[in-house]
Amino acid sequence: MFKERLTKAQVSKNLSEVPVNEIGDIDLVRACGMAGASNPLGLAIWRWRYAGDTREVFHIAETLVEMGYEALVVYNVMHHLSKDVCPVCHGRGYSIIKGAPVLSDEICLDCKGAGRKELKGEAETKLAAAITRMEQEIAAAIMKKLARQIEF
Repeated sequence: MFKERLTKAQVSKNLSEVPVNEIGDIDLVRACGMAGASNPLGLAIWRWRYAGDTREVFHIAETLVEMGYEALVVYNVMHHLSKDVCPVCHGRGYSIIKGAPVLSDEICLDCKGAGRKELKGEAETKLAAAITRMEQEIAAAIMKKLARQIEF
């Protein structure tokens, strides 16, 4: 739910204030901005992956290359992450029964039930793990900013 709420806030057209005991879209955008001040790459990755903001894709790629990752590895991982849903089962993890509103009880053979395409290559796997870590760090920072704001 947190990802969906943040994603919605990133593209919201209503950034008006809300009552003190509620968190509005403006509060989420503020928290993202404050967290992104100390981790701009993490916020750019978050916005790319979850809000569909592709404006900084080249900046993300350049920064990852500057961090020492090979350009081809960066390209492969970013391409994979942008289209990692299994095309056979559409991310469901189970075979689809054509014409029926239910899934089969057979695990998808293409993704082995994961719902996502497998990433191949050791360097690619390491970079994907680093990107996931950056996403988790920015999410934690955003939550920390929100917690201060609403005083848990």
